[in-house]
Amino acid sequence: MKKILLVEDYEEKASNILAFLKQEFSNYKVIQCTSYNSAQEEIFEHGSDYSLILLDMSMSTYDLSTDASGGLPEPSAGQYILEGMFLRQIMTPVIVVTMYNVFGRKQLEAFDIDLKKDYPQNYKSYVYYSSQKNDWKNQLKKQIKEIIA
Repeated sequence: MKKILLVEDYEEKASNILAFLKQEFSNYKVIQCTSYNSAQEEIFEHGSDYSLILLDMSMSTYDLSTDASGGLPEPSAGQYILEGMFLRQIMTPVIVVTMYNVFGRKQLEAFDIDLKKDYPQNYKSYVYYSSQKNDWKNQLKKQIKEIIA
């Protein structure tokens, strides 16, 4: 069975994306990682097994547990993962799904240009996610179909 990896630590956003994927791409098995470290491990060991990676840019360093906070927030985790994929020549396509429109001092559109330039073999596009609107679903559906169709 074909697989999609969802890298997302925010529970509500992950739940909405998982429900969307189940509805629109039910022929794909979806695996979720919820931290930088678990995503990095999964991608570096099994990244080529996935048809697509949906990647958040900012996440906790470790998985949350009952006795731990999940470590420190890492605002550049997604970019570090893309860098690691580039260095290891893992060619799986990536769509960034983000709730933020600014990264560091860069607007999302400028950040998009940088990611396309720096990681052209992986980074395909981004989707701006909002829990208040549903237009992200149409954007994500279109972009996924362009990649895995």
